[in-house]
Amino acid sequence: MTKIIKMRHLAVIIGIIIIAIGMAVGTICHFVGGGFFNYGGEFSSYKSVEVTSSVSQDVNGDKITSIAEDKLGSLGAYNVSFSEAQGQQQNTLTYKFYSTVSDEQLEDAVEAINAALAEANLDESTVVLHSNTGYAGGQYILTFAAIAIASAVAFQAIYSAIRFKPGMALAALCSQVFVVGMYSALLAITRCPLGLEAIAFGILTVVLNMICTCLFFDKVKKSYYEESKAKVGKLDLIAEGAQSTVKVNAFICLAAVVAIAIFVIFSVVASPAWATLVPYGAAVISIAACACAFGVFTPAVYSLFSAMDKRKKF
Repeated sequence: MTKIIKMRHLAVIIGIIIIAIGMAVGTICHFVGGGFFNYGGEFSSYKSVEVTSSVSQDVNGDKITSIAEDKLGSLGAYNVSFSEAQGQQQNTLTYKFYSTVSDEQLEDAVEAINAALAEANLDESTVVLHSNTGYAGGQYILTFAAIAIASAVAFQAIYSAIRFKPGMALAALCSQVFVVGMYSALLAITRCPLGLEAIAFGILTVVLNMICTCLFFDKVKKSYYEESKAKVGKLDLIAEGAQSTVKVNAFICLAAVVAIAIFVIFSVVASPAWATLVPYGAAVISIAACACAFGVFTPAVYSLFSAMDKRKKF
């Protein structure tokens, strides 16, 4: 652990590089991939073309599938779904596109599909172009979540300044900025779907890091006031504090993993599908960001600010 403290500059630089890469990937995807993050259904804006056919004219939906693929296949749909007719409902084929696809391209494709349906004598079929702006409503959730996270970070910085020491308050602030940046960067890099679960896991990341950071600072502060350690250097005390709290902090993160795993099990039982597991990828990123913060970054960055904190003289 002492080696990690001595390599503090490298730890900070690596963290900043990962965050910078995430910001770069997110920015590029914002212009060419439909958004900074891979927004889920709650937040994403998209355009869709819905093609329907009756059972009497198109029993399994093969005809509309063939026609739609011919006219829409080259436009880069990110999701294609088919719902087979049940009862009085019709066969429904839906193509979803990022909002960056132009209306002109989709309108031309709709006209071409209508013409092809007429040639195939599918007079009971319909083609509808939709435009969904779900992100506008979801932005309120993102805004309030950002406010909640910022408030928690500010609260911890103030609490650390009062409960611990000024250098620890600055380190706590940097640690929370790092863990939020790391979480956001990894979401952008991995393109993990960002839904309501991702926001909840983002808040969980801040709370877990807050607990782990306070445990670490409490240990270090106590060592500053122990007479038996009066001649021990600060870096050694920081390394000792990090080493002695790493198991407790790891246990806290492991408990969070177990709790999340229970939610995953119940989710899969309720809806046994691969799509059910995908949103929980944000949970893995959340725990990884927190572990990186308390395991490496927080002790390393505090070593930079430790000169601000005075020790008790004996």
